[in-house]
Amino acid sequence: MLVVSDPPHGYVKEETAASVIGLPADHTRLKLRFGAPEVLAAADPEQAADFAIALKAAGLSVQMRDGAGLRRIPWPTVVSSFELGEGALRVGVERGEELEIGYDEPVFGVFCDPPADFVPPSDWVGPNPPGTVVSGPAAADALEWVAHLDLYFERDGKLRRIAIDGESMVAMVEECGARFQHLTLDARLEGVRPRRRFVAGDAGFNPDQRKRYAYGTLLLRHVLESIEPELRDISQYELGSRLAYLLHQDRTTT
Repeated sequence: MLVVSDPPHGYVKEETAASVIGLPADHTRLKLRFGAPEVLAAADPEQAADFAIALKAAGLSVQMRDGAGLRRIPWPTVVSSFELGEGALRVGVERGEELEIGYDEPVFGVFCDPPADFVPPSDWVGPNPPGTVVSGPAAADALEWVAHLDLYFERDGKLRRIAIDGESMVAMVEECGARFQHLTLDARLEGVRPRRRFVAGDAGFNPDQRKRYAYGTLLLRHVLESIEPELRDISQYELGSRLAYLLHQDRTTT
């Protein structure tokens, strides 16, 4: 069972929160300022419930979620093209097919956007060439450092997920907000500087126990691997998008 932060938080008793989380006050303060969902603990249901109750008593907004829910969320498909048509968004997907998402359909969106001064790592090869469709884990890798919009929606009784990247993504998100009648947009990953993944054997490696389950730590890697081996090395934006959808999904079904 995962305990997931669900910011923004209310008034937080910082000393109490630091005691519950088990971090120094300054490190706890950094966690409280982080505006996107993240895993704070992973434990059996009883321990997770006690931890969540204690955090809520300290003023944090947190939710408990079954980690298996992360596994059931599909990988994104980075579309080859998109058009905001008269009555629907039209996107190019696998096998040269075109998919339409009507503006009257319920859609959940997650907007990921690095800060303006963010510079990708020097070893990054860049996004996919325009006009290509990429799906599965490779799609998540391609989106690791770039602004993009994830859209989740139902099709034929199954959850679908597409990702749109490119120039002027802020304008694209605004246009989708104006056209879709039932769009729920989570923009908590806007302005979040994506961190590098955990890499075993890095020079000077520190297990980072002090950060607990923050992205890039060994603790989080172990948790994700126990849920699904393919999840252990996912990017921060991929994890953040899945957590955002998981929180949204449970809100709409309970």
